[in-house]
Amino acid sequence: MSVSREDFHVAIGMFTSLQPLATDRDGRISAISVTIGGIEGSSPRATNPVSYKVLASVQNLEAQLPTIWIASPDDNSIRHVNVFRATQVCPFTGTRLPTLCWGTTPGAWRGTSTANRKLANLLESVRQVLAQSNPNSAARS
Repeated sequence: MSVSREDFHVAIGMFTSLQPLATDRDGRISAISVTIGGIEGSSPRATNPVSYKVLASVQNLEAQLPTIWIASPDDNSIRHVNVFRATQVCPFTGTRLPTLCWGTTPGAWRGTSTANRKLANLLESVRQVLAQSNPNSAARS
């Protein structure tokens, strides 16, 4: 099920750049774009701030974490160890974009009650991954 307008408004209160990319026939939000602050992340000491523009389908949020596409910075500029290189085509841009490495987060998401599997919690999870460097779950070297 896509995100309700109420859920979207709660999330936009925390992530002010949040924008709907698509809606379903019932007017619920099915895809989003947002800029999230993170770090360079090439190592635990690489903490220079970086803004990441992310895109995601949120149609099935209550069941699973979506693929998080990184629209900017471009693939060659990203150093964060927890971002995969651009090998898959993003359905929103039609181009190859990097994707977020969720590590063990999907298991934690499944262990969370469905009432808490909301857009704001998804975006906070993305922020947490991008705000630290986890070399044990390295997606790029």
